[in-house]
Amino acid sequence: SMGSELKLTDGLVSSHSGYQNDKSLYQVSAPVQNGNSGGPLFDEKGNVVGIVSSKHTQAENVSYAIKTSYLKELVNRSVGYDIFPHNNVISNKTLSEQVKSIRNFVYTLAVVRPARVYNSVGL
Repeated sequence: SMGSELKLTDGLVSSHSGYQNDKSLYQVSAPVQNGNSGGPLFDEKGNVVGIVSSKHTQAENVSYAIKTSYLKELVNRSVGYDIFPHNNVISNKTLSEQVKSIRNFVYTLAVVRPARVYNSVGL
């Protein structure tokens, strides 16, 4: 077992677009391991700017994070209003304290495909 202590890694945003120039992703230099998906990507002020989503399997320390601007839009549209805080009250805390502070703002999204609709003619 790895223990329950927070694990943090430093890295840089190496590109403002992801795999195959995907504008919804950042490319980051932080090493990502299995199980890191869903972890926050912080800027120097404690803002969550991305969510770790994947790593490049053919390169070392090349990982990707979904930009929070895309995720915020998705969540806000799905619930019909803005649910995220707009002020940063954790910028003066250490990185470990910042991670602990955002635990109340962790969400799980379930993507459900709509039922397939068939027309009554030509089935």
